[in-house]
Amino acid sequence: MTRRYPGIFLLPIALTACSKGEKVPAYLEVASVTLTTTPEQGASTSKITDAWISVDGTLIGVWELPARLPVLAEGDHTVTVAPAIKRNGMFDDRLRYPFYTSWSGSASLAREGTATVAPSVTYIEQTEFWIEDMQDPFSRFTVTEDSDTTLLRFTPADDPDVLFVDNTPCSGFRLDSDHRRIRIHTDEDFEAYGGPTFLELDHRNDVVITIGVLYSYSGTSYAEPWVTINPTLKDNGSMPWSKIHIDLSTPFNAVIAERDIYIEAILPDGQSTGQVYFDNFKFLRING
Repeated sequence: MTRRYPGIFLLPIALTACSKGEKVPAYLEVASVTLTTTPEQGASTSKITDAWISVDGTLIGVWELPARLPVLAEGDHTVTVAPAIKRNGMFDDRLRYPFYTSWSGSASLAREGTATVAPSVTYIEQTEFWIEDMQDPFSRFTVTEDSDTTLLRFTPADDPDVLFVDNTPCSGFRLDSDHRRIRIHTDEDFEAYGGPTFLELDHRNDVVITIGVLYSYSGTSYAEPWVTINPTLKDNGSMPWSKIHIDLSTPFNAVIAERDIYIEAILPDGQSTGQVYFDNFKFLRING
C-alpha cells in the first residue's frame, strides 16, 4: 500500500492534483530503489522502504515504496529520489539515510499516463566502512568467555540446507538446551567521529537478537543493549532474510572509551532450539 505520512506537508503540486475539478494529473511510479556497490563496499543488499521524491526541485512528499504519485505536470521533467530506511527497524521512524546518494533522472509525463523511473543509488564518497562479510574463514569477531556455544560459519558447499543471502557464506549460532547463550563482539576500540554512525546487518532468526555496545567509562566496563531484532520466522514455517539499519550515533559519539559492538542470542524458556544467521555486517561512519 502506498501512502503519505502524517506530519509531512506536501506542496501544492501534489495537493492540487488530488482536488476535484482540477487538472488531470500525470502519474509517476517508483517501484523500488536499488543500491550499487564496489567490491570494497561489500554486498549491495539494502532495505530502502521509503523515498523523498521531488520534481524539478519541488518536493512531492515522502512516499512508501512502491509508490505511484500524481503530478500536475506534462513533458520532460527532472525527478529526484532520496532513499530512506526504517531506523532501528521501527515502522514509524523513517529516516533519509545519510550514507546513500540521491538519484536524479528525466521522466516524460503525460496526463493520465504513468511514467516509471528505476532509481539506483550508491554510498556517498565520505563513507568509512568496517565490514565482516563472512568470506574469510577467520572471523573478526570474538566470542565471550561466558558463552556456552560458539560462532559458526556456513557455506553453500558444506551446508546446502541453509538459505543464503547471495549464495555466499554467512555466520550464525545454533542453540539448544545445552547451548543456550552466546555473545560475540568486535575488538576494535572504535573512536568517536562526531557524526552519523550506523550498523547494517542481514539476518534471519527464530530467536531474538540483541545488538549492544561495549564501552568503558571512568575505568569501568559496560555492556549496554541497544536494539533487539525480532525473529523473522513466519507462521508458515519459513524464515526469510531481512535487513536492519541500526543507529549507533548516540553511544559512538558519547564521552566514553573502548567502544565495540556485540551480538547476543539467548534461547528462550520453552523453546528447545534456536537459530540465528547473519551476514554483511557493515559498520558505517562519515569521514570528514
